[in-house]
Amino acid sequence: MMTAASDDVAPSLDTQTPPASARSDVSADNAFFTEGCAMSLREMPRAHENSGLRNLVSFDDLDDDQILNYNDLVRLDELRDKIRHHGVERKNRFWWCMLRGTAVFDVMRHPVFVLCYVVYGICLWWYKRPDDSDAKVYALVLTVLGGSLSFATIFLNSETYQRFRISYLASVKCQGCIFNAATLGQASLRDVVARTVVRYMCAAYMIAFAGLRNSHYDTDEVVRPFVRKYGLLTDSEWKALEQRGSFKGTGDRYREIIAWTLKIVNGERDAGRCHGNDAWRLSSDILMLRGKLAVGYDILGQPVPFVYVHLLRLLNVCYLPVFAYVLARLGSRTPSTIVLACIAILIANLFFLGINTVSTKLADPYGHDLDDLRILSHCKLAPSACRTILTAEIPEETRASLRPDGGDNLV
Repeated sequence: MMTAASDDVAPSLDTQTPPASARSDVSADNAFFTEGCAMSLREMPRAHENSGLRNLVSFDDLDDDQILNYNDLVRLDELRDKIRHHGVERKNRFWWCMLRGTAVFDVMRHPVFVLCYVVYGICLWWYKRPDDSDAKVYALVLTVLGGSLSFATIFLNSETYQRFRISYLASVKCQGCIFNAATLGQASLRDVVARTVVRYMCAAYMIAFAGLRNSHYDTDEVVRPFVRKYGLLTDSEWKALEQRGSFKGTGDRYREIIAWTLKIVNGERDAGRCHGNDAWRLSSDILMLRGKLAVGYDILGQPVPFVYVHLLRLLNVCYLPVFAYVLARLGSRTPSTIVLACIAILIANLFFLGINTVSTKLADPYGHDLDDLRILSHCKLAPSACRTILTAEIPEETRASLRPDGGDNLV
């Protein structure tokens, strides 16, 4: 079944390059990878332009299931870069602007944050003076509950950060696999074969993220415009993938492209046009790319246990109002004490609710949060870098100096 599909769609590696006039839909840059194979995608729809309310929505307020188009993701990555430079390199002079992209606004919108101040205000109004008789009980409650929750909350955050880091390293490793294949293909494969292998791997890189779920990296809004922009698949190849099934919620489409790639490399090896060791190394990089792309499916297939996350959130919801109540019962009614208590409530909420918010964002690194992985930027880097590798040429003077006895061949 897979073999039949591969036979139907694999481009003819000896086909002559169609004239430029036949590629009016594709720029010269985008025709690079499909040159010598077949016409690039002509009827592929472009991403819808941003318009209306889409321009007014803050990326901090996006619904987790909202579908963004290609242009939205470009803007989102630009905003992520801007926040990263402002936060890390401290180029922004206004500290308030640096709060964007943090958990501060999420905490302030949380109902428990408001509830804590309501509890504190009611207690100040209901009890006219502080209660010193049960001060030890109050202190014990705050110490035991606060200490236990702090440890458990930080542990949860560490667990989710490890998931985020594993996902990031897998995505970067995918780039490394593609670059290795491009470098080795440029030196050991025919030009048209090397470009075919590279564009298949770049296409599989993007399509794999479309299969993670039914939203985020939509086929029509993101994958198609991306493939069209960089000329990674031909008409027949895209149609063959569509006929095989959906792109959403499945990794079958990117696995199928990986199978095409391996078949091309093995075909060149069997025909004697590629050294066996080079073909083995290329196959290793291709299979490693498949394995690293599967990390996202493993991460989303086994989320952080719901019982553990639910327990921590429930305890936080219970603890923070109790914390506000204890401050109101023990503190005096002087203005300075009230201000200090309000600041303490703010800090406690920022700590417990903030860490829970960050943990939620890090647990799913493939979404639209400002803290999520820059998937589109990672995928966009591969085609341009591979083109640089595939067009690398040693200067003629250097080549001449390496020829033995003025011959035509290098050492």
